[in-house]
Amino acid sequence: MLSNFFKTSTITSNVLFASKAIVPKLQSLQASNKRLISTRNSILLQKKQGKSSEQPQSILTDDLLTKAGIDIDDPSLSTKNGPQSSFSETNDKNADNQQQSGADGTQTKKSKKSRKTTTEIKRERYANWFYIFSFSAIGGYGLYMTRDWEDNEPQELKDKVANGYTASLMYGRFKARFNSIFTYFQEPPFPDLLPPPPPPPYQRPLTLVLSLEDLLVHSEWTQKNGWRTAKRPGVDYFLGYLSQYYEIVLFSSNYMMYSEKIAEKLDPLHAFISYNLYKEHCVYKDHVHIKDLSKLNRDVNKVIMIDTNPDSYKLQPENAIPMKPWEGENDDKLIQLIPFLEYLATQQVSDVKPILNSFKDKYNIPLEFHDRVNKLRTKFVEEQEKKAQGNWALRLLGVATTSYNNSKFPLDLIREEGEKNYIRFMKLIEEEKEKMRIQQEKMSGQTFTLKDYVEGNIPTPEQQMEQQAKLQKEVDEIYEQRKRERTETN
Repeated sequence: MLSNFFKTSTITSNVLFASKAIVPKLQSLQASNKRLISTRNSILLQKKQGKSSEQPQSILTDDLLTKAGIDIDDPSLSTKNGPQSSFSETNDKNADNQQQSGADGTQTKKSKKSRKTTTEIKRERYANWFYIFSFSAIGGYGLYMTRDWEDNEPQELKDKVANGYTASLMYGRFKARFNSIFTYFQEPPFPDLLPPPPPPPYQRPLTLVLSLEDLLVHSEWTQKNGWRTAKRPGVDYFLGYLSQYYEIVLFSSNYMMYSEKIAEKLDPLHAFISYNLYKEHCVYKDHVHIKDLSKLNRDVNKVIMIDTNPDSYKLQPENAIPMKPWEGENDDKLIQLIPFLEYLATQQVSDVKPILNSFKDKYNIPLEFHDRVNKLRTKFVEEQEKKAQGNWALRLLGVATTSYNNSKFPLDLIREEGEKNYIRFMKLIEEEKEKMRIQQEKMSGQTFTLKDYVEGNIPTPEQQMEQQAKLQKEVDEIYEQRKRERTETN
């Protein structure tokens, strides 16, 4: 019994001892668990607070929003800090933008700071470099324009300003060169618009400059027919007759692309009109296009211009015969000018300006000239009658009467000779036209294809000249044969 008791007490004491030893460990373990739990709670709380403070990251960056045209500084579009933060930012920006009174009573406004993207910063940097380079180039070129004159520069510019490197001379050269840049667009493309005149045996005594629009032709536009061009009555006779006395230059007031086809139809063989000029050859001055006769490479004293626009002969009004614009009516005003122009060309005048300026009204030159001719004709007839009556010895023989009665007025003789030359000239023109038609018929089948060019079947220049001479001979033979047939038929 006692042994069992002692065993039981020993076990109980061991258990108590073990429990006493375990209790502190359990208490320490519980405390550590409490600390761990509190630590975990604090970590979770911190993570929770961090998550609540952080905003979700968007794939739309500031650069993309700026390129899309969205103002990223607009408070109404901001969602970074929620409605409350947006409202506070809006209030802050409104407060920054409020006007503040200065010491002197004036109202000042704070400028809002704008955010710049990297693209904008790069763009501004490149723009600054571009401005620096541009202004440097302009300044360098401006300094280069102040240099001394070179040999290839116009002499008229050299005569205005001398060489030297004083401030006034450098400025003068810069100004002269700078102004010459603009005169390039105001002057004709060439200093001499016409080639040099032919040698004296083949040279016409005078040059006649004719306008095209509203003088020789008239163009109208209608909704039914579109653009239609009418030729003035007597144009062909006017050009053909005066071409034996004058070097005729057609100076159109319109651009070449519009007037070239009309000029070609007026004279397809280039038998009457020597040269064609257009609006591109005018001088642009005082906001108008002027036909400068000094650019024609001809003696201005021997040039006559007929035009309907006063601005066209603004630089040389003494050389002009003005006419009213032709609007498509039936008239003969061109034909009425022929006697006066024929008289000028046959009198070997050295300057046409005094003769033209002797008329009171240049618009009525044909009428005034007709009156002058009638007075000269009357005077001529009276002188012839006096001569016939004064020589009584020859009158008895009957010689003086017939000789003086058969004498003609000089201008009438000139007119008769001009008509004969015109008839012969027109016959030659008709022959050339018929030969050209025959030549076109013969050459209609002669064409070269791309295959001929590739394979080298094109004749050499010598062979082409031989073929051309052979073709011309055939054309002449055909023309003579047709001419004989017409003669036999008549």
